[in-house]
Amino acid sequence: MAFQAVPNTARFALVHKGPRGDDVINVLYFWRAGAWGLPELETAAQTLATAWVNDMMPNLSRFTSFQRVQARGERAQDDVSFEYVLPSPVLGSVDGDPLPPQVCFCITHLTGLVGRANRGRSYMGLLSEDEVSVGILIEGRAIGLRNGLSGVRTVMANAGWTHVVVSRVRNRTRLPVAVTVPVIGYKYADRIVDTQRRRRVGKGS
Repeated sequence: MAFQAVPNTARFALVHKGPRGDDVINVLYFWRAGAWGLPELETAAQTLATAWVNDMMPNLSRFTSFQRVQARGERAQDDVSFEYVLPSPVLGSVDGDPLPPQVCFCITHLTGLVGRANRGRSYMGLLSEDEVSVGILIEGRAIGLRNGLSGVRTVMANAGWTHVVVSRVRNRTRLPVAVTVPVIGYKYADRIVDTQRRRRVGKGS
């Protein structure tokens, strides 16, 4: 598929490893006003990594190993890119055996606009077996994951980067240039855990 530009926006992939070495990846998009280049992207990746360690990793299983942030500009096909590797992997803080990597908890990114094109989602894992009963995540952890994303958004906003949802299709038509909508908050519809088939052991994503 042909490259689709996203003005003023960078893609950040937060890469974790599960206990068997499978990748568990969360992708977030951030928009920045004005001119920016590799130095700003490098700083953003490191800022995001620090915020993720502080706000998200305490809510994940101790078998989740946060490894690196892969960042790239989306403004042009040959935009700047950077990979920030943590000095040493950071583990989650929640005790107990981990659930399989495909089991996750869905957090919706809210923009104040209706329609699927104006919503994003993050599928959080690895989760601890001790915190899920009959398929339902305990309330305190659900709140922690939601608030963790809010904390990350605040840190990045203070650094000049706005969390956005990227819309590539409107009215079933692929746009020549993608549009972005700022994220204003986060929610979970319920506390039932979800599955991501692409995260199954041996696949990793």
